[in-house]
Amino acid sequence: MSIHKNKFAIVVLAGVVLAGGGMIGYKFYQEKQNEAVIETQQQVEEASEVASGIVETKVISAEMNPTQENIEAAEVAVTSLPESEEKQKLLNRIASVKEEFNKNLKVKEEARLAELEDDINQAKIALQIDQAPSEKDLLEILHNMTHQKVRSEEKWGFVQINEVNLLAVKEVLQENPAFNQDIDMLTIVTVWLNNDFGNIVAEHNSIWKMKNGSVGKAYGILSPSEEAALVREQFGVKQ
Repeated sequence: MSIHKNKFAIVVLAGVVLAGGGMIGYKFYQEKQNEAVIETQQQVEEASEVASGIVETKVISAEMNPTQENIEAAEVAVTSLPESEEKQKLLNRIASVKEEFNKNLKVKEEARLAELEDDINQAKIALQIDQAPSEKDLLEILHNMTHQKVRSEEKWGFVQINEVNLLAVKEVLQENPAFNQDIDMLTIVTVWLNNDFGNIVAEHNSIWKMKNGSVGKAYGILSPSEEAALVREQFGVKQ
């Protein structure tokens, strides 16, 4: 009988020990889990602080050197932050920089237009858009301008891409907004004035297609040396 009692006691004791061990193990697991959660939260907070610091740096760069590139980079960086009071403050700072930048840009553009007024008027006469120009006229001019830059098997007609010619075309397009409904010629000219010709192949082909072109589709951009040679040949000037 005592043997059975001893066995029972051993079993009970073992159960208590196992239960205790289980409780200790669970408690240990919970502690580790809590530590992991806290560590993750700390990492998230640290990452957020780093991100905020990077964004702040971009905003300061835009404030110190307000170029289009710096302002756009700061806007993108701030937009990536989660919604917060700090984010709104940064957005307000960028908005202030952008407003001042655009104001100064407009002043510079107006001064430049005044400086080139006579040249622009002469360019309108030379391009035959000084009196009652049509949308077809402007499309033809832009099409011929693209020939200075694009690579194609056939090209007919050339108009030099320079500041005065582009400003002359831009003024006419601004005076005739209906011309920009089928294709946004005003945006194209504005981009070219910023010396951005990265999309000129597609722009040529869009205009070429509107003109029902069948030969001369553009398939690339001329190298700087090829373009310089073409400018010398067509316009008798150095690029």
